[in-house]
Amino acid sequence: MELFCLPKPLQRATVLARPSKKIKSPYLADIEIDGKEILCHTAALGCCGYIIPGAIVWVLEKPDSIAKSTHEIYLIERDGLLVGCHPLVANKIASSLLKSQLVLPIGEIIQEVKFDTCRFDFASSDKQKIIEVKSVPMADYYDGTLKELKEFMKSEPTTKVAIFPFGKRKVELISPRALKHVESLTKLVQDHTCVLLFIIQRTDVESFTITKLDPVYKTAVFAAKEAGVLIKAICICWDNQRAYFEKEVPVVY
Repeated sequence: MELFCLPKPLQRATVLARPSKKIKSPYLADIEIDGKEILCHTAALGCCGYIIPGAIVWVLEKPDSIAKSTHEIYLIERDGLLVGCHPLVANKIASSLLKSQLVLPIGEIIQEVKFDTCRFDFASSDKQKIIEVKSVPMADYYDGTLKELKEFMKSEPTTKVAIFPFGKRKVELISPRALKHVESLTKLVQDHTCVLLFIIQRTDVESFTITKLDPVYKTAVFAAKEAGVLIKAICICWDNQRAYFEKEVPVVY
């Protein structure tokens, strides 16, 4: 089932540098398309080590852009797999999932709705159902430290798990904003139907987990689940222009 379509097919490119050597912004990268060096916007920053020199990315040329960058990264190619990395696209995909009733029964939806001190991505028109969306481009064979991963890889695993959040392994709290959202949902679920929806922009995973490297957020998500918040993880399949519904995967705590 098609959920989202870009205005035209993407172009394949190679990352030369990020940040760009011309403009030192973390949101800009130098890429190469058909031998030509181009300044490109990367909304996902470095995508936790995916957008680095030598990486293959798929980009969209901006129509009549007045920005300094002429292209924007939407997909990353990893071992022949296309991985969606644009965070704003995840919300557009989620909108289609909601309208197709693939997340929960819901009628008309509205976007960017504020409850208390938090702004959430979607709500039902009567504001009785609240949905917060998180984009998940990252996956690995094991959720843990580099040392634990190296040890686990000795068993030659064959399946991957999608992981969120995925950041610096020595940071105590990877995403304060994500923590604020889930704590607010835990309170609001007493009077609302609340959903924390993870959009996994790849198909090579069999499950989803909150990383144990962020124990504060992991504990908060489990508390939200116990309070009644629905935690859902849905995989998306990409070609070089369209995103399709692939499957819902179990959330492993």
